[in-house]
This record gives sequence, structure tokens and C-alpha cells, in this order.
Amino acid sequence: MSAQTTVRTVEIQGTSVAPPQQVGASLYALVGTTPTETQLREAIQQLEEWYRQRGYVLARVVDYALDESGLLTVQVAEGVIEQITVEGNKRTRTEVLLRLVGVRRGEVYNEERLQRVRQRLGRFPFLRDIKLGAEPGEQLGTANLRLQVEEGQSLDLAVAAGYSSEQGLVGYAELVETNVGGLGHRARVQWQREQVRNPRTNEYEALRPSYLLSYEAPRALPSAFNFGVELYDRAPFYPVFYADIDTVRRYERRRGVTAYLGFDWRELFELRLRYRADRVDYDDAPETLLTPVLRAANKGRFEALSVQAIYDTREGRFPRSGLYASVLAERAVSGDFRFTRAIGEVRYYIPLRREQTLALRGVAGVASDDAPLSELFWMGGYDLLRGYAQDEFRGNRAVAGSAEYLFPVLEAVQAAVFVDVGALWSGSTKLSDMPVRAGIGAGLRFASPIGLIRLDLAYGKRAFVYLSLAGIY
Repeated sequence: MSAQTTVRTVEIQGTSVAPPQQVGASLYALVGTTPTETQLREAIQQLEEWYRQRGYVLARVVDYALDESGLLTVQVAEGVIEQITVEGNKRTRTEVLLRLVGVRRGEVYNEERLQRVRQRLGRFPFLRDIKLGAEPGEQLGTANLRLQVEEGQSLDLAVAAGYSSEQGLVGYAELVETNVGGLGHRARVQWQREQVRNPRTNEYEALRPSYLLSYEAPRALPSAFNFGVELYDRAPFYPVFYADIDTVRRYERRRGVTAYLGFDWRELFELRLRYRADRVDYDDAPETLLTPVLRAANKGRFEALSVQAIYDTREGRFPRSGLYASVLAERAVSGDFRFTRAIGEVRYYIPLRREQTLALRGVAGVASDDAPLSELFWMGGYDLLRGYAQDEFRGNRAVAGSAEYLFPVLEAVQAAVFVDVGALWSGSTKLSDMPVRAGIGAGLRFASPIGLIRLDLAYGKRAFVYLSLAGIY
């Protein structure tokens, strides 16, 4: 290159992720100047830095030339994915894993996107471990993508049951398969029948059996579409190991179907359209908890449509880091009830030193004044606002938050110190009269084959001990 050559035209070859003028702005800035070799190399380094800052870590300038006419030609090799291989899968089908990865041959390798893919794959419980990375391809400017997986147990069974000659069979059973037929689909079957104490006779009585069947298929449709369906005839499910839950909500009976169609965007964000058709009654509720007039007023059917947005960067079944955020807006469009409700939830996990974690959670919801009893928000108990009775409070406005400090004490055992704060009120309540309640406590977390078992001792209204199952998926 002549030291006296002036750059008059720039031609960048091999760019596909953005227009050449955007990728090579540093080179186009040289037009009309007579750069030195050092200045030209600095401009090329800025082009490569543009790629690196956006996750295209394999992109390189492989050749450049400035001819006597002033034409600066730059050849870029962006790092196109030439081949994708899958290793280690024995049950899960290879084509299923390729679909879950969502990256195709011919795309440019992007480390930021691959990190998001790793996070999403890490939330599938049937994959115990994954490694996803790139190796140089056979041709210059290409890469081979390799996915190595270690499969884990995909079938979980939880059973707790008893029998008496007067009440019959009571308890619950839940079967979850997270990799149906090697397709990565999730199926769940649940049965439960609980005993409740009749507040009038002070004797225990068994409720009607409850059933639930659900099926979810991630990325089973073209592109990144998901779908799920749930059929149920059930009372609210309390995964707790105690029976004294004296609340009207325990007698709620819900029969219906819920279905959704979801779309994954940028691996960690999902948008869902949901449909729900429910028939609700409180026929079993004693008059001491719900008068006949209120029982009749809250019995009926409805159909509702909703939109839900989910953002999730967590990894694993029991995450130590990441963010989960969900917002749902719902409207009943037909039936005996017409209502509108919205609810949002955020969970944020902050990793600390020595396997310690700070888990933050916030929940907020609002429902229209015409919402029936079944669509109100409930608070108190093992999940929201510990230190109070289960579902002690209800309202159509809700705000709750918790902070939990977790640290290991033994293998597969964690200790926790927490504080919960929450408020439930109606639309007519003045802000100054909004009742704010708080609870503090400590507990243990036991990792088991059926999920995380939590033992919490909390004090709010009074002292409570909660023994609950956090979930098996």
C-alpha cells in the first residue's frame, strides 16, 4: 500500500449481521484521508471490536487491501456455524435437542446468544448438565457447534396417603415426566383428597377427590412456539404436611381447562396467549365460613383470555443466580362473572460467597371490584406472608415481598433466615388505612428426589411452623 494513497471508496465483504456502514464505521471514517498503515490497522481493530462487543467473538478481518484508485477492500470472516453435533444423549432425541437449542447451520456464532441458550437448556430438569461451545470449522471463517449433554432422571413420583374406614383414602399423589418419549415434553398427573376439620362439630371430614392432568410441549411447533394444556377438577392444592387449614378457600372447587400458546423470543423471553374456562363452587363450605347467600353469589362459570410475558435467566431446579419476572393480564369475556385482573411477580437470586444466596421476591396484583371470590388474591401461610394462618387474608389488591438469606449447613441441606411483608385490601380502602403485615423467621431446606422440602419457623401474628414441598420440577 502506498503511503500517499487516499481512501476514496470502502468495500466490506462478508458482513451479514448488520449493514457494512454500521459494522465498519471506523473504516468509512477514513474516506477522504490518507491513512498510515498504523491508522488503517487501528480502524480494522475497531471493526473487530464492534463484533466482539456484540458477542460475535469469532469474527475476524482475514484480508484487506488499498489499491492505487483508492478502493479499500476488507474481507471479514464472521464465524458462520458450519455444523452442529450433539453428544451424550441416550433417551432424548437428537432432533429435539437441536430444536431446543434453536440455532441453525449458516447462522453467525454469537457467544451472548449461546449463553442465553445455555441458561434456557439448564432449566430442563431431564438435562443434568450441558456444555455448548464452538470449535474451528474446516473452512476459514466457519465454526462447528458442539452440544454435550448429561441426562438426568426425568420421572418423579411423590406419594403421601392414608386410609380410614370412615373417610376412605386421603392424601396426594403426583407423577411428573419431564421428557415424554424423549421429546422434551412435560406431563403431570395429580390426585389429592384431604381431610378438613368441621368448625361446627370439630371432627375431621374428607373432601371430594381432586384430579389434574397437564401436558406441555416446549418448541414443539415450527420456529420457537410452545403450547400447553391443563384439565382439572380440583380444590386448591396445598403441598404441606399438616391438615389444620381453616379457610373458605380450602372448600373452593374448580373444574375446567386452561390452554396456552407461547412464543420464545431471544431465548429468555416468552410471550403467552392463554385461555381459561372454569366452573367454580363452594358447595362443601360450612355456613360458619361462608353463608348460603355468598356461596350462591360466588358459584358459576366463566371463560377468560389473558396475555402473559415471562423473562427467565435462572438455571437449574434450585437456582442460585438469575432473574425471573412474569406479568399476566386477564379478562373474563363470557359466563356468570365479568372481571379483569392482573398480577406480576419478580424473583431475583444473588449469589454470595461460599455457596450463599440472597433470594428476593416481589408480588403485586389487582382485580376489578366485580371479581368473584375465586379470583381474589390470598395471603398468609407457607408461601406468602409466613407467620400467619394459611390464606388468612384476601382482597382484590395485593402487594407482598420477601427476602431470604440461604447458606449451606450440610450436603443437600441449607439454612434460611427470612423476612416477609405483605398487604391485602379492597378497592375502597384508603391508602392510609392499608394494612401492612410482616413476619420473620428461619428454616431449613432439604433437597430430596421429589423436590425441595422446606421447614420454616415464622413469627408474625403468632408463631407458626410450616413443613411444605416446594415442588418436584
